Amino acid sequence: MAKPSSNYTYTLDDQRALVSGQFHFHPDLPVTERSRFGDGEWNWFNERNRRFRILPESKLCVDWSRITAGVRRVKPREKRTAKSRRLCVPQLPKEIVEDLKRVFFIIGLFPSLIRGSKGRKKPITIVQEVALCVNCLSYVRSERLRTQPRSQINELSDFTLFDIRKGIETCPYAIRDLKSVLLLLAGEVVQANLKHGRLQWNTHDIKRLRWPQSRECKPIQSLPDALFALLSNRSADLMLEFHLLMGNATGDPSTETARTKSDQRNWPRFREMFESYVIRRQLLRSKGPQWISSHTREFTKTFGFELRVLSEFLRDVRVAAFQIILLYTGMRYSEAASIQRSCLIKRDGITLIKSTLIKNEPSNLPIDQDEWVAIPIVEDAIRALEEFSRCNFNDFLVSSFDTVRAGANGNPLSVKGLTFCLNSYLDKIDDRGVWKDWELTPHQYRHGLVKQFSEADVGLPYITRQLKHYHSLLSERSYRINPTTTIYGMQRQRIVANAVGLRAFRNAKTKIANDLYGEGRRFAGGGAALHVKRTEAFFAGIGLEGKAREKYIEKFSKSGGNEIRTGVGYCLRNHVDPEKLKEAPPPCIGDLNCNPHTCVHSVVPEGRKADVIARYRYAAKQMESPDQSYLRSHWEAEMQAHAAMLHQLGIEIPIKILSCHASI
Repeated sequence: MAKPSSNYTYTLDDQRALVSGQFHFHPDLPVTERSRFGDGEWNWFNERNRRFRILPESKLCVDWSRITAGVRRVKPREKRTAKSRRLCVPQLPKEIVEDLKRVFFIIGLFPSLIRGSKGRKKPITIVQEVALCVNCLSYVRSERLRTQPRSQINELSDFTLFDIRKGIETCPYAIRDLKSVLLLLAGEVVQANLKHGRLQWNTHDIKRLRWPQSRECKPIQSLPDALFALLSNRSADLMLEFHLLMGNATGDPSTETARTKSDQRNWPRFREMFESYVIRRQLLRSKGPQWISSHTREFTKTFGFELRVLSEFLRDVRVAAFQIILLYTGMRYSEAASIQRSCLIKRDGITLIKSTLIKNEPSNLPIDQDEWVAIPIVEDAIRALEEFSRCNFNDFLVSSFDTVRAGANGNPLSVKGLTFCLNSYLDKIDDRGVWKDWELTPHQYRHGLVKQFSEADVGLPYITRQLKHYHSLLSERSYRINPTTTIYGMQRQRIVANAVGLRAFRNAKTKIANDLYGEGRRFAGGGAALHVKRTEAFFAGIGLEGKAREKYIEKFSKSGGNEIRTGVGYCLRNHVDPEKLKEAPPPCIGDLNCNPHTCVHSVVPEGRKADVIARYRYAAKQMESPDQSYLRSHWEAEMQAHAAMLHQLGIEIPIKILSCHASI
């Protein structure tokens, strides 16, 4: 069968013929570069389009022969769950399939003729809509056959509005998008071109049906703070250890732990070992596995240990690099999978990652036109993966560690492959089994990053931009907040307002509210005692304790609150009530002169303990610095203030320890 012409273009006369219902649907009509109208399979996959290479080919194919009754037998699945037993095998008579091919030919290639269409659909969307339509129509047909054996459905025109309504009420499939698909089927241009007669219903009928309310999607869990820290710390240390062993410069300065571990490995010839390993992979690629046995013996003899030890270390470093990229860029799977060699660029002193935004973008756009900010540790992760690409000969950095065969194209990891790597890595580093029941998915990292952003009080315009949730040049220039951004890092949380603007999501606000108003909390700062007294008196007055108090605090956090972030703590003064302001005008507003240790309105909850420790250590370091000798009294006062706050939080600082190396 000849390959369809890739440069075939449909003319204005073709459009006029479709509008009038006179178009000739002959088998040789090009549908894709690889498929024609009469083919049993429509395939949009194009190996030259790198945007398609992050998707399995099956997601870009419609196998019409599989769903045509009597053409190909569909074997039932061996293992069927209670849910899957309700689902019918999607099979339709050839007359229905013939008309569906016409429908989706028009939808895919002539969207301008479809009323309400928003433009040409992406191939993956067309494939999904075909599957939804076929599944639901097969179910409706089987139900008619079950209840009315003598009244079969053999053509699209046999489906009644009653059939559709009953199908909506009982269909076991997710039908969230079925309404839009049925509206496309009922369009006038589509109706005029059906081979076996017009439908018994129209768009007005579909709109009037009682559609079930959309079920609220179960939110993706954000990474808990402790898990985020575990993945970040262990992955960063492992990756920095690799760079230190290689003798590479690192962008991230936190190398103390990594340096200690690299010394413990006692691999002084690591770069030589790595280069030998690269040669081994070259032999495997060019000559096959039979040629590497001698290299294995030589490696063991030269370096004194088995090669599998090095291979296991490199595999761990590779997944550690995946972890860092996902943790600190907010990329979706498709965007991370698009990263390739030489993706780092510098602009105005900032390192950026060039990758490809896939979601909501046409499939024919060029790749590597989108940018993500790369902090130093992310830059180190990219550099490590570029080293590994010398081993597997794959330009895609988020890829399998296996060697790409000579002459074959390298592809990124599938989403299932990446998910497996992430969870296997977590099992390995979770020494105490704390997270043994947690199932990581790539999108959790995206939610986890926004959660960290929101708790760090980062503005939503920045988060919107980092997550690529702008969809036009206007949004890019104005940093307009895209509503989609507000669902990340939360369980359907909304943005709430506080005195400094739109800053935090509900989960971050709930955490802050619990720190400030929860039972049994400890506080530091000049206002600690007064705050505890007022808080406990309030909850005692309304008779709330235990779970009832927790629910009240959660509800309160949704409506905002008047706390203002001030350094390590929060200002709980009412800055809105004019009468309160008249009584004692706050000196801090305007000049930011806030001292959380002495101000009676300032409290530092236990949740800010790490910040107090960090400031204590910084003050100790500055006090010992010769360059700061003229400010020694200032830094000593800072140390004493932060030490006093730590004392309030139950952490004692030995008086004799006055250095940044204090063990706190």
